[in-house]
Amino acid sequence: MLADTVRASEFCFKKIKIIKIFYSCLLIILLSSLSACLAENHLHQAIRYSEAAIMADDGKTISKHSEIAKIHALLVQNQKNISSADRIHMAVGIVSLDQAIEKGKYEADDSARKAARTAMFHFKEVRQ
Repeated sequence: MLADTVRASEFCFKKIKIIKIFYSCLLIILLSSLSACLAENHLHQAIRYSEAAIMADDGKTISKHSEIAKIHALLVQNQKNISSADRIHMAVGIVSLDQAIEKGKYEADDSARKAARTAMFHFKEVRQ
């Protein structure tokens, strides 16, 4: 009788251990999926703010939108799940945003828009 009780409790402990492993694996999969979704969201925001910079009326607004786009682009670049080619596009886009920010501060609107357009192009290459 006692031996049956011990076997039954060992079986329950094994079941619980398997369930814990299953839920741990499920949690890891969900977190990695969430990380990919966040990267896509930041990339989308970088593109949107780059587009807003292109449409802006004055240099200060171009500069502000470019700064926000740069923040999102840097968050994408820090993700581990992007390829080396995408990292290059992100780096070139960030440099272009730096140029848009500087040129926007000096009211060189056309040059700032061109730099923001270049950044947007590179960010869209990452999305493809």
